[in-house]
Amino acid sequence: MKNMSNCSICSKKLTGKQALYCSVGCKNVYHQSYQAQIRRGIKRKLDLITLLGGKCSRCSYSTNIAAMSFHHLGDKEFKLDMRSLSNRKLDPILKEVAKCVLLCQNCHEEVHNPNLNLAKLLIEPTALTAELHPRDFAQQTRV
Repeated sequence: MKNMSNCSICSKKLTGKQALYCSVGCKNVYHQSYQAQIRRGIKRKLDLITLLGGKCSRCSYSTNIAAMSFHHLGDKEFKLDMRSLSNRKLDPILKEVAKCVLLCQNCHEEVHNPNLNLAKLLIEPTALTAELHPRDFAQQTRV
């Protein structure tokens, strides 16, 4: 029995084994559009955040998914940003997430930049200068 329905994008009659779309072009309008990529990326990020406990592993922040990031504990094959989450196959994403912990953006920055601790910089203001420009600082202190 032939399927007598219409393409869900352009309404052309479907033939043969076609179930929803009359062509690859119509299928891509739905699955590969920018809006579809955004939806897919947000859904995947939400699912992965839930998989990793739903909150920052350091401070328990859990309000906005835009402020949540995946911190790699070991080797990183690719970033887990929205573009990767929306365009890569799910299996490689899951393998990459297995190497990560969930951190809020603040905790993630603190992990990657421990030398910019505000309390330390307020007590020792020269620490920032020495770390950012070690040669220039060394020359200034020799005078």
